[in-house]
Amino acid sequence: MEKQTVIIEYYVNTQYWLDAYHAKYGVLDHEFAQKLNDSTPDNMRHFTMSFNNEKLVIFNKDKNEINTFYYQDLYCINKTENGYLFFINNQDFYFVSQQSFKSDELEIIHDFLCDYLGKNLENQIAEINNYKMDINRIYYCFYYLLFKKSIMTPIYILVMFLPCYFLIKDSSKALFFVYFTILYSIAIYFSIKPGIKCSAKNQFKTTNDFFLYSRVIFYDDRFIMINKNQIGISIIKYSQLYKIRKVKKGYLFLINSSMSYLFYNEDFTPKQRQVLEDNLMQYNNFYSK
Repeated sequence: MEKQTVIIEYYVNTQYWLDAYHAKYGVLDHEFAQKLNDSTPDNMRHFTMSFNNEKLVIFNKDKNEINTFYYQDLYCINKTENGYLFFINNQDFYFVSQQSFKSDELEIIHDFLCDYLGKNLENQIAEINNYKMDINRIYYCFYYLLFKKSIMTPIYILVMFLPCYFLIKDSSKALFFVYFTILYSIAIYFSIKPGIKCSAKNQFKTTNDFFLYSRVIFYDDRFIMINKNQIGISIIKYSQLYKIRKVKKGYLFLINSSMSYLFYNEDFTPKQRQVLEDNLMQYNNFYSK
């Protein structure tokens, strides 16, 4: 019995690269896609793809060259919102847009691939598709980093200067000194939060949009931040963080003593939050209080 086959043709251009990396990273980076297109050789443009229930055959029409890939031998096949990614290894891939298929062919392709989808895909604990470093998030980062340190300032002032009271012989001057010290300490205390708020606003205003919007994916041993405006990826292992703190608002991931990322509790489902916390508890740099 002859095997059922689906055949499509596609042309590699800027739109192809734009769609391909949007499928892989969820980012529409026109500049990056244009650079990839400019660097693509002319003999790597026109392709025909043939699918059946066991393999993918790619025919390069420019070079008259055929490559055959059995689904079971591919590193990974991933279905995305706009198509399929066929990974030869963990870096190199072919992308096929859903728009390349007719409606009835989409069902056939899914039947061909359903047994192979997700192979070698790492376990994702959670994903935040629209992480925004807005003023409130920056404020709470500063708050959790600086508030406890700042609140100690008026206490230090009281501890350091109140003993001077006993050295002043004039009781009225001594009492005035005490009142002044207490009022000064109170003024510092009540200026901490407005000061942090002002710093947060200033940092937000002076931060390029490139750094404000991300897609964040949490894995067992690391989290990945993918910039939403341009192709840019930061991979950070939990073990490499200075500290991971569980705070009232969520989880504070400290890169160092003055730089951090805050992930709110509501960024996760209850189940994701529990799995993430259980996973983080195995690290020595995790603090629950």
